[in-house]
Amino acid sequence: MASAVITALILCLIEITVIVTASPMVKPSLILSFLPEDVRLAAKDHPEPSKGRQLLGCMLLVFFLIAMLGGILFLGIEGIRNGCGFWELTLRFMVMLYINKAFDIVVQDQWLVMTVGFYKKIFPETAECEGWKNRNFNTRNQIVRIVFYPFLCMMTAGIFLLFA
Repeated sequence: MASAVITALILCLIEITVIVTASPMVKPSLILSFLPEDVRLAAKDHPEPSKGRQLLGCMLLVFFLIAMLGGILFLGIEGIRNGCGFWELTLRFMVMLYINKAFDIVVQDQWLVMTVGFYKKIFPETAECEGWKNRNFNTRNQIVRIVFYPFLCMMTAGIFLLFA
């Protein structure tokens, strides 16, 4: 189980690094889709970065997705090699995803977005938006993911066992 925790923490570190680095480089619409509605409206005309910067930003996001897939593959393959059954594999995936989700909620949403105001620096035209004060701006989306994760983890464990 320690490997699931370590994998999750490494992925959290990669994720925050990619978010902070790539956010100013990608199309504003991509970033704004994760932010409160009034912030999206206020920044809808924000200029896009150059195509080269957008390409670099997208490459960083792809790197994170590959790292996430690599983490899942690592935990699944290591679990199979260590003789894990369905429920043990499911638990490994759940540990990784729930640590990542807790990191997402606490560090990214509450700290980076709300407390530090990271995106206000990227989108200064949104500085006066009320959405920046609403700490529950994406609670519904987070709850849906939290409820869905066990089923996703069971499906992933089943796939690994099917090909083992």
